[in-house]
Amino acid sequence: MVIDTLLGGSMALATALPLAWKWELGVRRAALAVLATCALCGLLLGATVPKVVDPLPGFLAVYLLSLALLAAFLLFRFYRDPERLAPDRDDVILSPADGRVLYVRRSADGRLPVSDKNGREYKLEELTKTTLAAGEAVVVGIALSLDVHVNRAPVAGTVVVSQHHRGAFRSLKHPRSLLENERATTIIERDRRQIAVVLIASRLVRRILSFVSAGDHVACGARIGAIRFGSQVDLVLPVEWATDLRVAVGQRVAAGQSVVAVLPGDHGTSPPGAAVAAGGGADDARARS
Repeated sequence: MVIDTLLGGSMALATALPLAWKWELGVRRAALAVLATCALCGLLLGATVPKVVDPLPGFLAVYLLSLALLAAFLLFRFYRDPERLAPDRDDVILSPADGRVLYVRRSADGRLPVSDKNGREYKLEELTKTTLAAGEAVVVGIALSLDVHVNRAPVAGTVVVSQHHRGAFRSLKHPRSLLENERATTIIERDRRQIAVVLIASRLVRRILSFVSAGDHVACGARIGAIRFGSQVDLVLPVEWATDLRVAVGQRVAAGQSVVAVLPGDHGTSPPGAAVAAGGGADDARARS
C-alpha cells in the first residue's frame, strides 16, 4: 500500500491545497493535515485489503477516504457551537466572533474602513443613517478560519437594525469584495449609543443566519447569528467607547469571551454570581434580562 498511499496522497494534495488557499485555511497547515490523513488511511486500508479496497484501486481508496475524513473534520469545526460564559461585568465590549484581528482602524463622516485591501476603503451604506456615521467610529476586523462560526452580541442592548444584503460571492482577496459579497449587519443600541456587527461572506458561503430581529433585547454574549465557512466579521463601535482598547492586530479572540474594549465612565460590574452561559438569540436574551 506504500505506492498507493503516495499516489493517493498526491491526488489529495492536488485537490485540497487549492481549496485551502481559496478558503484562507492556511496552505502549510492544510498540507500537513492531508499528508497525515493519507498516511492514516493507507495504514487502515493496508490492514483490511482486499475487503475494503476491492474493487477500487488502492490509490483511489486512499484518495477518497482521505477526502471524506478531511471534509468531516472541516464540517465539525465549522458547525460546532460550544457554550460560552460571558465575563461577570457590564463595562466591557466583547468580541462578536472567534478568529484573528486583522485591523483596528478609525473612520469619520460615515466612511467605514471595513477592508484595507490595496489601501482602499469602502463605506457600509446601511450605517449611513445611524449614529455610527454621525461621528468617528472604530472598526475592528476579525478573520475566521477553522473557528467557531457562531457570532455573539458584543454588548447587552436592543437590536435596532437587522439587515441582510445579498452579494455576488466574490473572494475576500478581491479589493472590492466587501461591496459585492453577501453580508448581514446587526446594530445594537445601549445607553443611546450604537454598535454594529457586520458578517461578511466569502466566495463559497451561501448562508448567513440571523437569530435576532429589530426590537429584540439581547444579553451580552448571546448568540445573534452564524456565518458558514471562511468569512470575516467587523465590529464597528463609537470612538468614545474605544478609548481603552484591549486588542491588537494579530491577536486571537473568542466570541462572547474576549474583551475588545473597556467602557469609560461608571458602568460598574454585575452582582457576584450573575454571570451565566451566553445563550441563543433573542429568546435566551429575554430570559437573561
